[in-house]
Amino acid sequence: MSEYNGERLTRLPAKSLVFFVALLLGTGAAALGILSLPWVKPRPGQAPRLEAIVRGNGPFEAGVGVASMDVPLGAPIAGFAHLTYRSDGADPVTARALVLSSGELKIGLVSAELLLVPDALRAAVLARLEGLELSGVILAATHTHASLGGYYENPVAERAGLAPYDPAMRDLVANAMAESLRRALASLGPARLSVGRGRDTELVAGRDDATPDGRLTVMRIDRPDGQPLAELTVFGSHPTTLGIHNRRISGDWPARFYARSRRGVRLLLQGAVGDQGTYMPESWGPLTDETYGAAVDRAVGALSFGPPDAAPMVAYAAAEVTLPTPSPPAIPTLLRQAATNLATFVLPAQARLSALRLGSVLFLDAPGEVMSHLTLRLREMGGPDAVVVSLADGYLGYLDTADRSDGRESHPERTYYGPALSPVLERGFSMVVGALGEADLPAASPRTGAAQATGSPP
Repeated sequence: MSEYNGERLTRLPAKSLVFFVALLLGTGAAALGILSLPWVKPRPGQAPRLEAIVRGNGPFEAGVGVASMDVPLGAPIAGFAHLTYRSDGADPVTARALVLSSGELKIGLVSAELLLVPDALRAAVLARLEGLELSGVILAATHTHASLGGYYENPVAERAGLAPYDPAMRDLVANAMAESLRRALASLGPARLSVGRGRDTELVAGRDDATPDGRLTVMRIDRPDGQPLAELTVFGSHPTTLGIHNRRISGDWPARFYARSRRGVRLLLQGAVGDQGTYMPESWGPLTDETYGAAVDRAVGALSFGPPDAAPMVAYAAAEVTLPTPSPPAIPTLLRQAATNLATFVLPAQARLSALRLGSVLFLDAPGEVMSHLTLRLREMGGPDAVVVSLADGYLGYLDTADRSDGRESHPERTYYGPALSPVLERGFSMVVGALGEADLPAASPRTGAAQATGSPP
């Protein structure tokens, strides 16, 4: 057999392996070199553009609607990165809408039991609202980390925790959010508003040494005869009580909080949630979705509310901002340009910011998870009535001040645009806050469709 095992032949496999490895490394180096070329140019700074500014000019009315998301067996679960995203069951999950009306102004607000509401999902919902004559729409997520997934077509987001895209899941979610708004519009009627404010730092733990926030703002809406209609709560605390190993789709603690309502339909908006996690004193028992939902319910029940107001101010402003070129700070310098090139193709180039004045409360709605330091800046900008809302109308990652977005903050891998993002957001919020502060706000005019939800120009 020596003719088949000569010296030349016995060495061929090793030579082939070396050649293959060299070819592979060379191909990878060439690909990295191509990807590292400056294909993406820095975006020029642009002033924010005011898209909507409307105010109420008539009797206050409100309506509320709930639509279930009929989750199929084995639907994808979102919230954490997994090798496989198939769920093993689902609790009832919902989209909940509140419509606020004053004269011809109609603002629709939806809170869905989802991880987040990306801009593509917002567009899908608005496309289903044609002809509803809404002056503005705010779409937000409770941020449950046991969310239904598969509704966002984005290769990076899909693997990072939102699950592989499935058009059927996108349609299921968008249909439910749109239907909740239709039901809320159908139930519009005279209403009154009362507001309760407080703070409970025993219910949150600041992540990475952040100060626990614990701010609670609750708005109760009832009919003139006192019949409860809706209760809107703003509170920042990550819904992660079920943990990474959970495979059952669920609303987490917000769903348990909803189930305890005695004041009509509950809706939750996440406050400044970026560095706020769930917490309870050990003496209260084990921390579960059920016990935590009950604890938040007790905190809301302990608030004092002002007298009902049958004619609260209602006003809304929204602006579009052009985002800076993505600059992921957690990427090694060698890979930074390649990462920027790729990120530019999968991350939004524009974002929507909005402000809603409802009675004594000014909501500042941000498309991401707002961190403590930026929260302080926005509260200073909005004044003592300002309440920061996270995860509304898009997702830009964790939102922090410029000096903490350069790779030195606690979660640099979750900031996608670098230190240039914060000034852009602050200019946008300054514009919408200033617009609502103008004494000569124009009255709302009828709308032809929710997808054209803009107000009269100032």
